[in-house]
Amino acid sequence: MSTEQFGYKLQQYIDTTTNYKFIFEVTKLCGYGEFMTVFKNQSLLDLYSTISYQFDNREIKSLFFVNDTTGEKIKVPISSTIRIKDFISGHNVGPNLNIKPIYQVPCKIVYRLYFDDGHTHGITPCHLPPGPLPPNQV
Repeated sequence: MSTEQFGYKLQQYIDTTTNYKFIFEVTKLCGYGEFMTVFKNQSLLDLYSTISYQFDNREIKSLFFVNDTTGEKIKVPISSTIRIKDFISGHNVGPNLNIKPIYQVPCKIVYRLYFDDGHTHGITPCHLPPGPLPPNQV
């Protein structure tokens, strides 16, 4: 296999992944974050499980989105019956886009999902600023 084939296959994966997966930038309260993909039809319980495996952490206190306009926290319930795509679309009804992509077009749609594992390194949930975390905390 050549590096050209690898590059082609990687680009193909990136180009098609959002057809059936969401891309989340999972951000811990300490500011560390990384991309993660999950199938749109998976349950919210599956989302918790995937994050637990990706971060090798079984201590998820909560997952939440932050509305960048109002600063409202949108907590993600632990549920095996609610699909991820239904949860996101349910919070983006009509003109109310409560969960917005964090990067501009032409980038792929990526949602920031905050991950509270209890390790904040000085930033606690009650001390989070309204809206998204400042750039030095992202």
